[in-house]
Amino acid sequence: MANATFNAGIDYFGLETATSNALKVTESNENRSKQSASGANTYGDAAVVDSWGETAAPSASYLVVDEITSSSFPDLGEVIAAAIDSSPVVLGGISISTQNGSAPTVTASGQMVQSGATQLRAYELPSFSISPRHRAQDILGFASIKKGTSAADDTEDYGLESVNVEFPIEFTLAQPKGDLKNYDLHGGMATAAYTLNWYASTAPTIALSAAATAAGATISEPVAKSCPEGGYTQYTFTISLPMIGEEYSSGSGT
Repeated sequence: MANATFNAGIDYFGLETATSNALKVTESNENRSKQSASGANTYGDAAVVDSWGETAAPSASYLVVDEITSSSFPDLGEVIAAAIDSSPVVLGGISISTQNGSAPTVTASGQMVQSGATQLRAYELPSFSISPRHRAQDILGFASIKKGTSAADDTEDYGLESVNVEFPIEFTLAQPKGDLKNYDLHGGMATAAYTLNWYASTAPTIALSAAATAAGATISEPVAKSCPEGGYTQYTFTISLPMIGEEYSSGSGT
């Protein structure tokens, strides 16, 4: 029988239950950190050292084993009670990686906050669907790719190698003398990074889809072409969409 700590990934954010086991946790990390300072003597050696402000920013990785939609995910900013050391954790980021030849993966990250903390903001994820198939997937449907001047066609093979989507939120902490007293979060942004293999002599036409344009997305990193020796042409680009949070008051939606 395996040791109890072997393959003991912790689902800090409850995503297995939230997604009816369409996600299965594979690994996790507490990501603990502290601040420190040292004072030098006459010779420049550290004579004293102090540390303070220990905190944790846990993360968990999951495999996608069944069809899943964005409606199964909690909002970013949600507080998970007693997630680590009996302290609450705020869900602050979701990353989704899809690529040819590998199962899709999801990584969730967050921030340990003070005891009794309540939800301050909610960032609802854009609509998407992830297949458990082992292939690149434009889950947000933000890219319009055409072969030359021909119309974009969902049945065409446009050579997607990978599509990686991220929904990060930024945290700030109030820690007077290292004692965590409060937190806040801001800066929601959705990004989708594409890698496209290309074998035709005519360059592709890459633009925002109608859905991306309607949502207010932009191509934040321009289409870049690379032609390695002994390899085929690739194109990379990134599309970004602002995410506006909803304010909460005393843990209740306003």
